[in-house]
Amino acid sequence: MILAVLQGFGLVAACLNVVLGIYVLTTNRLPPLVPIRKRDYYKPRRYGWGVLLMAAFVFLLVLGQWVMDWSPELALVLMIPMIGSVIAGSCLLLSAKSSQRVS
Repeated sequence: MILAVLQGFGLVAACLNVVLGIYVLTTNRLPPLVPIRKRDYYKPRRYGWGVLLMAAFVFLLVLGQWVMDWSPELALVLMIPMIGSVIAGSCLLLSAKSSQRVS
């Protein structure tokens, strides 16, 4: 029961990340909800793709839990794109921020 509730919260958070990623990619700017200091500069494309890959990680994580009952081998196969999306997403999110002097 608790696992189902946590999976539901994870899916809602992943859907919000998808909406945020699509917004950033279409408008090429960050929404005002993302806290940004004056001296920080974000590359919106990298940030958007990073957020989308992190959402894909959550979707694959929940999907892996659901298919565990059907086939444990399929859940293991889902581990490869899951690990790839979390590594690529975190690398894109970390590289999206760069410091820039404001004059």
